Amino acid sequence: MDKQAQIQKAEGFLARHHDPKLLVLPNIWDPLGARLLEDLGYPAVATASAAVAYSMGYDDGEKISFAMMLETIGRIAAAVDVPLTADIEQGYGESADEVADHAGQVLQAGAVGVNLEDSIAEGSPLRSIDSQCERIHAVRMMADREGIPLVINARTDVFMVRTPGSRSDKVAETIARGKAYRDAGADCIYPITVGDLDTIKVIREGIEAPINIFATAATASMKELEAIGVSRLSLGPGLIKAALTTMKKIALGLKNYEPYDAFTSEAMSSEEIQRYAKKAAGDQV
Repeated sequence: MDKQAQIQKAEGFLARHHDPKLLVLPNIWDPLGARLLEDLGYPAVATASAAVAYSMGYDDGEKISFAMMLETIGRIAAAVDVPLTADIEQGYGESADEVADHAGQVLQAGAVGVNLEDSIAEGSPLRSIDSQCERIHAVRMMADREGIPLVINARTDVFMVRTPGSRSDKVAETIARGKAYRDAGADCIYPITVGDLDTIKVIREGIEAPINIFATAATASMKELEAIGVSRLSLGPGLIKAALTTMKKIALGLKNYEPYDAFTSEAMSSEEIQRYAKKAAGDQV
C-alpha cells in the first residue's frame, strides 16, 4: 500500500473517533464481508480475532498462529478502500518489543488500527498497568517511527475477569487503566462487556478519551451511546455467530424435510455476491 494513502486512512480513521456520530464496526473475518460492509457505506471495517479464528476452525485466544492472522489481515486490507483496524488480541508476544514488531507487521499488511487487550489468558488476572502501558507505548513508538498514526484501541478486561471487588471498584480500576493506557499512547479505550448507560457514562467522563463499547443484548442503544459521547461500537464475533446460527437452523430444517424457503427466499443473489468477490479478488492481483 502507498504510504501516503495509508497515512490518510489512519488520519481519517482517527478523526472518526472524535466525531459526534457513533462509529459502528460490525466485525468481519474475510475480504467478502469487508467488501459488503464497504458497499453498504461503512466508513471503516474491523476484524474480530474470535471470528477470524472460528472461520478457520480454531478457538479464540491466540490459538491460530500470528502468520495465519496476519495473512487474513493483509487479504482484507487489500480488498477494501476504507480503513481496516485489526484485532491482534494480546499482541502475540511476551515482550513489549515483540508486540511492537507484530503490530508493525500488521501496519505493513495495510491495517491502520489495532486492538490490544490487557488479559494474560482467559479468566486469569490482568497484566499489571505498568506492563500493559509498556506494550502500548512500544507500539506507539513503532508507529511514530514508521510515520503512520496507527490507531490503538486499548481493551481492558476488568469487567471480564473474576476478581474480588464491588462494581464501583471495577469502575475505578477501569478508569485508572484507561487513563494510564491513554497516556501511554492509546487513542481509544475499550472497556469490554460494560453495557449499562450509567456505568458507561461514568467511565467515559472519568477517562476523558474516546471509548469503544461492545454490543450485547444488554448494551444501551446506539442512540443512547451516541448521546453520551461514546466514540465507537463493536460487535466482536456477533456477525459470525449470527451467520452460524442461520446455517445451523437451515441444516436442521433440511434433516426434517422442511421447505427450501429458509435459504432461497430473500437470499442474496449470486450476482451481488460475485460483485463483492470480484472486487476482493481483483485487489489481490
